[in-house]
Amino acid sequence: QIFTVMEFKLYRYIMNPSIIFVWVFGLLLVMTPGIVDWSAIWPWAKAVAVVAMTWFHMWLGKRRKEFAAGANVLSGRNYRIMNEVPTILMIVIVIAVVVKF
Repeated sequence: QIFTVMEFKLYRYIMNPSIIFVWVFGLLLVMTPGIVDWSAIWPWAKAVAVVAMTWFHMWLGKRRKEFAAGANVLSGRNYRIMNEVPTILMIVIVIAVVVKF
């Protein structure tokens, strides 16, 4: 029960505002003239990674609701593997922006 409340607070008060800020500030940055060179590969790689991170955020929201309902169908191994997804996406995003390939 305590774990379910902790998951709810994490998702609602930390993760949801974070993904909203990512999209708002990212779109503001993209709309600033001269910042992004769309003929390069890096903005597209970053955009794909951000969309994938958003999908992952929604996937986690669905898993949280399953946990709250007591209907979890995935194993601990699945969650350990999926735990690496945001790290890999973050690495792709940072390398794309820093290297600007």
